Amino acid sequence: MHALHQTIRRLRPLALAALLHAPPLASASDADGGRRPIGFTVSADVGGGGELGSGSAYGTPSLFEVEVTAGYSLALGFAPELSLELGTSPKAYFAIRPGLHWAVPGTPFYLRGAVDAATQIGYLEWRWVLVGAGLELRFSDAVGFFAEGDTGFPLESGAGVPLLVRAGAFYSF
Repeated sequence: MHALHQTIRRLRPLALAALLHAPPLASASDADGGRRPIGFTVSADVGGGGELGSGSAYGTPSLFEVEVTAGYSLALGFAPELSLELGTSPKAYFAIRPGLHWAVPGTPFYLRGAVDAATQIGYLEWRWVLVGAGLELRFSDAVGFFAEGDTGFPLESGAGVPLLVRAGAFYSF
């Protein structure tokens, strides 16, 4: 958890600079509705959080992850996504998260749902159904930063309830 606090502390000046230099928000009358353009999007982020009520098989309740996501933005702001994570806390593990991203029309906000399978207990096992919301700060229609919070419910006994935050950058093409 200490590493997460250090990472957040390092990202604060970057987030403040992004807020100060962000382009004006798209209006509802804009043709793209404030969304990423239709096509592929890749993103990378760091995040972490915890598991409330996690069982002994899952170790300590803190998490730290690096995530890479690929998605394809469709009409109406929907984008199926596939995320791959490398977790480093409580021990090294790999996770995969297929999901769906929805950009709220005319705003920089989005909603995200995913299912999560991880090797946190030694083999690939479904852990959670995740739901989350986030904010994108775009520098152009193709490049920007985002911050997101997720929670959900466990699919496996002992997995605990996830509380995750993440921040990163995206590129659309």
